[in-house]
Amino acid sequence: MEVIGIYEVYIDVYFIENVLLDMLVLLSAALLLGKRPVIWRLFSGSMIGGAGAVLILWAGFRYGLVYILSVLVLDTVMCLLLFFDVRQIPMQVICFHSLSFIYTKLGSCIAALGIGRFGKLAASALLVSMALFVSAYKKRNEKKRLYTVRIVEGEKQINFQALFDTGNVLKDPYTGKPVSIVEESEETLCWLHTKPQKYRIIPFRSIGKEDGILEGTEVDELIICGKEGQKVEKDAVIALYKGRLSGDGSFQMILNQGLF
Repeated sequence: MEVIGIYEVYIDVYFIENVLLDMLVLLSAALLLGKRPVIWRLFSGSMIGGAGAVLILWAGFRYGLVYILSVLVLDTVMCLLLFFDVRQIPMQVICFHSLSFIYTKLGSCIAALGIGRFGKLAASALLVSMALFVSAYKKRNEKKRLYTVRIVEGEKQINFQALFDTGNVLKDPYTGKPVSIVEESEETLCWLHTKPQKYRIIPFRSIGKEDGILEGTEVDELIICGKEGQKVEKDAVIALYKGRLSGDGSFQMILNQGLF
């Protein structure tokens, strides 16, 4: 037990409360970002969050720049452990802090209604419900923008589920053609080596990474199939992405807005 002013803080209770709160907020953040949380990562991140909160309390960092930096570092470690994606860390930390703020405000509103006994439980249920609703709404909208795409290169054809994203404005610096992004695989990677004359280097900018480069290639045809019909793009340019483009695997390609 530690005494701060006139308040008595039981370290074990403080640790458990922070672990449960961090677990709740991390889970809600995963739902909002469309990520499938791994249980052991969620549990480990929450435990680290609880232990870090106790250390910050023990060190006396309650206000000021040191406190803010300590909290940011702790939240970054939790998000990194859960999501394991360095490139998206800034967005994940922002989401985590936003949800923490919403939880606090929900708790205050519920307390003002005089529901003090079950206030934290009600705030937790509301936060998760909100995250589930937003996640379901996003998935519903994404399904409306999903297309079946067939990439044809020579005698080979590969089918993908593709998402039309108005935020993808990548262009081939050599030809000015719109560039779609495809998850890297053995087949797509093979095209880079078998036809070096079609090889492309595509610069890009994104949140969390000021500048970057994607390897790409030109393919014979990009055939987009949707409810509106079929669209064929000749000599289309694709960029290869190392990793998964969708947290739940619902699509493996992001179409460029210039194709529509």
